[in-house]
Formats: sequence, structure tokens, C-alpha cells
Amino acid sequence: MKTVLYAEKEDIQKMISSVNWHEYETAYGNAGENIPYFVPTGDDRGYTPKVEISLTDLFSDDKETALKAAHDLWCGLCHQYAFVSSAALPSFDILCCALQNPSDEIKIEILDIFNGFACCTSGYRPDTWQGMLRNKLENLIPYLQTLIGHPNEDIAYFAEEIIKELE
Repeated sequence: MKTVLYAEKEDIQKMISSVNWHEYETAYGNAGENIPYFVPTGDDRGYTPKVEISLTDLFSDDKETALKAAHDLWCGLCHQYAFVSSAALPSFDILCCALQNPSDEIKIEILDIFNGFACCTSGYRPDTWQGMLRNKLENLIPYLQTLIGHPNEDIAYFAEEIIKELE
């Protein structure tokens, strides 16, 4: 399973739209549906958007839009490091492409999601979707090793933590 680390914006959009998100779940329910928040968050949207919308928004030129999308993905794909949702698997390569965002804040959010994936996929057989997700994370280790020396301490920290969790 090859991990995609870079794609052009139009290819990323094709990757996103090629997935039938209704076949997957998030922490809040079906990944293809707008899911109402369970608690008020002060967010003017008032809902957690479909995974497809959040992934698209992750590549927005507006940093606040991208950060909101990253937060929604963190909540839905790997809720509070408690469990990983099935929509994480088709989201993985798209999230990897988002690591190429020049904003360290976006990188940190994505690495935080990946850390949750690593924490929640330990012990699964390789033929399960959780095992396949872990395999994709393990394929990312060489890239993560390059981030351990990153000047942003949070990026370096998350890269190191993910690697530790995968060992």
C-alpha cells in the first residue's frame, strides 16, 4: 500500500470525490452526512460537516477555514484518541497531502490526528481496516523521521510520538 505524500489540488479533489463517504462512519455517525454537534462549540456552523467537505476545506487558502476543518476531522476521525473511525482509512492519503501545507499550525493538527490513529490501531490484525490504516502509518515513518528535527517543537514532538506509538 503506497502512501501518497503530494498531489496537485485538482487531484486531491478527485481523491476526495472518488470515495463513497456514506460507506464509512465517524465518531458522530455516517461520514457522508452533516452531523449535528453534541455540545455547543461556539462555532457559527452549528454542525460537523461531512468528511468530504472537511477534507476539501483543509486545503482552503483561508487558514481559519482549514483549521476548523482539521478540528472537525480530529473530532470525527479519531475522537479524543478513544477510538478511530472507519472514515480514517480513505482519508489518510488526503491528510498526508495536507502535511505539505506551509502552515505549521495545519501540520500540527494533521500530526495530532495521525497520533490518534497510531494510538487507536494497536493490536488489530493487518487484514482489518484498522490494521490497513496502521500499515499506512508505518509506511509514513521515513517521512516522520525527517520531522523529528523540525524547528517547530510541536511538529517534532508529534512526529516522535507517532513513531514511538508504532514501535
